[in-house]
Amino acid sequence: MDIRNCRRCNKIFQYRGSKYCPSCMLDLDQIFIKVRDYIYENPNATIVDVSQEVGVEEDIILEFLKAGRLELSSPGLDYLCERCDTPIVTGRFCNNCIKDLEREMKKGLGESAQTTKKLGKDSNRMYTADLRHKKRGI
Repeated sequence: MDIRNCRRCNKIFQYRGSKYCPSCMLDLDQIFIKVRDYIYENPNATIVDVSQEVGVEEDIILEFLKAGRLELSSPGLDYLCERCDTPIVTGRFCNNCIKDLEREMKKGLGESAQTTKKLGKDSNRMYTADLRHKKRGI
């Protein structure tokens, strides 16, 4: 059982994949609905505008954007890609960086698959059967 402190209210709770306790999660869901409705009614609003009008901290709005729960109507200078600082509308990375990261991951996976193919009976890898034979002196 993993127990952590809530990132918002600092209460202790049983961790189940969220950094917030259940009561703060309910509060954040209500805040999300307010923010979402305001953005729907005012599609050209910036993060600062939404924060001031709804009375929500900018960090919470940014967290909704990073999680992909919200999307800006157009890229602005107040929300940038974490890798290349290009203006984006949702998530953490721009489309170009996502493609680059996918390509790098596939390349890395391909290299690791090739190294496992090279391993065989004659490699430096020790098998449990070999280990048993060594212990028995066979």
